[in-house]
Amino acid sequence: MRLTPRQIRIFKMTVLRHFGENTLVWLFGSRVDDRRKGGDYDFYFETELVDPDEILDRKLALLADLHSTAEFEDEKIDLVIRPGAPGQDLPIFHIAKADGIRL
Repeated sequence: MRLTPRQIRIFKMTVLRHFGENTLVWLFGSRVDDRRKGGDYDFYFETELVDPDEILDRKLALLADLHSTAEFEDEKIDLVIRPGAPGQDLPIFHIAKADGIRL
């Protein structure tokens, strides 16, 4: 996994601050493969929040906070968020969990 312990700690603390302590987080995509180089940061997480507007507001605030750190400044970060609302089941959710690493 191409993510430092400090990046993991910062990411998890930031997610928990914006989405709550019951949020589960995975890293997926190219950063899970130690043999690859470069690439963006792809994170998947599950939240208990259900309101799409609230989720979007919190997502934008989370990204702003991450980009204000030296560890994630100028990095491309993709966030895939599974809301707590029933019926929200997209293929990317399954792929991220199956191929990802839980943080």
